[in-house]
Amino acid sequence: MAQAVQAVRRMLQAGGVHQIVTANGAMLVRAARDERIRHALNNASLAIADGIGVVLAARILGRPAFPRVPGVELAQEVCALAAAEKRRVFLLGAAPGVAAAAAEVLRKRYPGLQVVGVVDGYFRDDSVAIDAIRQARPDVLFVALGFPRQELWIASHRERLGVPVCMGVGGTLDVLAGRVRRAPQLVQHMGLEWAYRLMQEPRRWRVAISLPLVIVLAVVERVKEGWKRRQ
Repeated sequence: MAQAVQAVRRMLQAGGVHQIVTANGAMLVRAARDERIRHALNNASLAIADGIGVVLAARILGRPAFPRVPGVELAQEVCALAAAEKRRVFLLGAAPGVAAAAAEVLRKRYPGLQVVGVVDGYFRDDSVAIDAIRQARPDVLFVALGFPRQELWIASHRERLGVPVCMGVGGTLDVLAGRVRRAPQLVQHMGLEWAYRLMQEPRRWRVAISLPLVIVLAVVERVKEGWKRRQ
């Protein structure tokens, strides 16, 4: 987490436009067969392992070990950083009223935080959201449109937006607004937060089934790598 926050600080200091992706198993499974999604993930400035499936896949592939960094926690750390450094934040996405409620929670939790605008995720014209963001001139944009819409939306529009840090945050605004509860700490440490979310939101079954699928993909890739080394 500390490394991720430092990376965000460097992005803000460097200027330009940067995309952060919070990768989970579902993203890896989709990226394996969808070139647009794969391109968006590979061209992000920072990718964190939001899901346990990413951590397990890395272990299977023999990659350097790294911990899970939940996107909802990174978003809160970025808000703390923004409050301390007088940075401006914009919230885009979620159902009507959710972003506004999340903004109020964030302002109370991080005194001095400048939430300079909110737009819910039910806009029909991209230009409406883009114009609102450009006029607000935020330093950080949290986009809660769900995967893969939020990743593709940021990748398509980040140059036009001109926001230094754009981060896809999925259901983070719902958590902050109190609409969805996170799993207890013990469940999180066991890597079972996905199961807890599935109990609250059965419609997330596609995310749940991605865990065994991403493990299978990792095993297949490891076998391929071993075969290539023997040739």
